[in-house]
Amino acid sequence: MYLLGHIIGWLWLMLTVAIGLSRHSVKSANRFLILSRIGYLLIIITGVALAIRTLSGNWWLTLVKAILGLGGLGTIGMIEVAFARKQESHLNPGLVTLLVCGTVLTIVCGIGLHWQLTSNLI
Repeated sequence: MYLLGHIIGWLWLMLTVAIGLSRHSVKSANRFLILSRIGYLLIIITGVALAIRTLSGNWWLTLVKAILGLGGLGTIGMIEVAFARKQESHLNPGLVTLLVCGTVLTIVCGIGLHWQLTSNLI
């Protein structure tokens, strides 16, 4: 249940950020910023629950994922900065690239942790 919520949270976040940052209107981008915050809450709550459950199975990989999860909090911060830059019309490709790389790294590590503990993708 927590894993499904976590995956849905990440999908929701990626979708709302991608759509929001591609909008030309600042007002429209702000709507997607607000919607993306729902994904933040879901990811943080389910991430903590999953970390507690996987700690006994593989503590070192859980520790790595937790560090990347803190990076995920950094990713959330970068999303907020990206939307702020979008509002000021100063969004640059370097920030978007950093945002995408941080998100992909966190997701890959999470999938690796789940795969290592269960031998399934879902």
